[in-house]
Amino acid sequence: MANVQLAKNLKTLRKKYNYTQQDVSTFLNITRQAYSHYEQALREPDLNTLVHLSRFYQVTLDELIAGNIHADQIRESMPIYKYRHSETVDHIHTLYLTDQEVNLIENFRDASENDRQMLLIFLNRKP
Repeated sequence: MANVQLAKNLKTLRKKYNYTQQDVSTFLNITRQAYSHYEQALREPDLNTLVHLSRFYQVTLDELIAGNIHADQIRESMPIYKYRHSETVDHIHTLYLTDQEVNLIENFRDASENDRQMLLIFLNRKP
């Protein structure tokens, strides 16, 4: 039997951040229909997919699977992931980032405009 609470949480989180089912399914590298089945409690994601979803929405696995997530409790600042995370190189148009690279991008986004410019100058200098 599918986890109804998980299905509700997935739908709540997706709608809170204005993602479409297609957006989330693209991130997970699955079909929209497969993701739709998760939200309808027709099937459950495997553990690897649950881990990716918990990272994507920045919630714990426990919160995702068994918590009672309400839209008004969700953090307002949510990173928008344009890149998919994957364990294997299975698609030519996918950009694979290490944890260190993701951290660098997140810190760059949080930096002041002056710090960003200084970093870009440093990165573009010739050795």
